Amino acid sequence: MLNIRINVNDQINQVRREHRNQIDFALAQTVNKLAKLAQAEEKKGLASFFDNPTPFTMNSVAIKAARKGNPTAIVFIRPIAAKYIEPYEYGGTQYLGAKPADLVPINATANQYGNLPRNTIKKYMNRKDVFLGKVRTSSGVVYGLWQRPTAQARRGAKRVKGGRLANTTGSLKLLVSFAEPVNTRKRLNFGQRSIAVVQRNAKTMFERSLASAIASAR
Repeated sequence: MLNIRINVNDQINQVRREHRNQIDFALAQTVNKLAKLAQAEEKKGLASFFDNPTPFTMNSVAIKAARKGNPTAIVFIRPIAAKYIEPYEYGGTQYLGAKPADLVPINATANQYGNLPRNTIKKYMNRKDVFLGKVRTSSGVVYGLWQRPTAQARRGAKRVKGGRLANTTGSLKLLVSFAEPVNTRKRLNFGQRSIAVVQRNAKTMFERSLASAIASAR
């Protein structure tokens, strides 16, 4: 959440007595316009920081608008996306999500954002013999989608339980492995772009909004 203050007291004092209502309106309008500029800048920051971020990430920068009499707008990251972004702001281990569609596959074809296509996930997770978890192997612990082996069919049986996708190897089968989360090193510095754009535009935008509000009140 961003906390940026602007100082337009000189302009306010000049017209305070005559145009109090117009000042309140102009303040709220200015703050909301500045919030939109800040939102656009933070989206640019996400686009340059992350490698091909998803639309979900890009659209996570939201605004709570200011109102007349309460000239405070809030620019923030929506809560779900914030879980993924916070480690890049404050440090810590990556949050890769609890669902397979959120994770980064290693040995499977990913979509343009580096995730498994949802139809692939659905195909696997609808099966009772598939689970998501960690399994210790000869090469170490592997986190992924695993398929349990199907019981051996009796001789002469025409069909194997589980259909053609059944695991008949007699042991767990790794369908998709996922990258383990790592400690973050880069920092997003959320808010720095907003501070710059607000400081550049605050006084000019307020003067224009106030002039327009006073003109419309005459």
